Amino acid sequence: MGEPDATTEAGPLWPTRDDAPDYVAPAEDTVVAAPPPSPVFAPPPPDRRIGAGMLLALAIILLGAAGVAIAWLLTHRGSSPAEQARTVLVTTGATTTQTKRAGGAMLVAVPHLVGQNLAAARQTLTGLGFVTTVKDVTSRKPAGTVLDQAPATGAKARHGASVALTVAVPAARATPTTTAATTTTAATTTAATTTTAATTTAPAQPAQPQTATVPDVGGQDEASAVQALVGAGILPSLVFVPAQDTLGTVEQLAKPAGTQLPYHAHLQVNLSTGPGNKPLEQVPSTIGRTLPQAVAALQAANLRLIFVKVPVTSRAAAGKVVQQTPAGGEAPHNAQILVFLGAYRP
Repeated sequence: MGEPDATTEAGPLWPTRDDAPDYVAPAEDTVVAAPPPSPVFAPPPPDRRIGAGMLLALAIILLGAAGVAIAWLLTHRGSSPAEQARTVLVTTGATTTQTKRAGGAMLVAVPHLVGQNLAAARQTLTGLGFVTTVKDVTSRKPAGTVLDQAPATGAKARHGASVALTVAVPAARATPTTTAATTTTAATTTAATTTTAATTTAPAQPAQPQTATVPDVGGQDEASAVQALVGAGILPSLVFVPAQDTLGTVEQLAKPAGTQLPYHAHLQVNLSTGPGNKPLEQVPSTIGRTLPQAVAALQAANLRLIFVKVPVTSRAAAGKVVQQTPAGGEAPHNAQILVFLGAYRP
């Protein structure tokens, strides 16, 4: 066989190096492709471990939350419903007072008693948990009028402390006297001596006042008005009326200041419902309940409680609510409901 032809039907064959030593390939055939791009790796995920800065921020947040919790506990602490009532307002006896604690002992503000009748002053002090001591002093003031007191008005004293009252008495009662009379009878043969036994005349208890004078409580808040009225021997009946003054502000009395009423008579007191449209709450009845039960019932109705003690002759009624005002119906949200707590007086 000989060498193959350089041509075919399809045309000339590619020249070999020997056949075409001077052949130069076109430029486009000599272009070298660019190297493939370096592989692109996804960046590593962020480090989600908790660093020192985040720990510091968390510590600051926790400290702030703890401070808020401690502040709330300090302003809302109370171990019983009765103490819950105290944190709102405690009204005892014939006087309203806010109590504080110092070193675990309850401190109570001593009320103003000078000028009051001894019976009313004694009732007020008993209701607040004080012990009353009385010193009689001759005076032209009506018998039984309190002339002085110690501690003074507004002083804080421990629950159970003694409050000394200086009380006016007629000259004959200023100093109880003990007398011993000796009578000797002469006879012709005998002498008889008769000696009377020593007797002590105890001062009589002053009678309860028959009348009470309406004090001027216009524009006062509910707690102050209740304190003044009950201290004067008048039992308030509370009614909430539409007004723009602060909730519980006294708008009007059924009788003007200076009016004489029977002692422990009821007097209607109109109180403001407050500005805006406050929701109305249904007032539950607390008659016959103990103070803790009454507090719980009113708190469940979104209302608050204040109370005064009134004398009762039945032991069964002692320590229980015997009256309430308002007695029912509706009252503004967070309004104070006044209850009268029975205190046994034989």
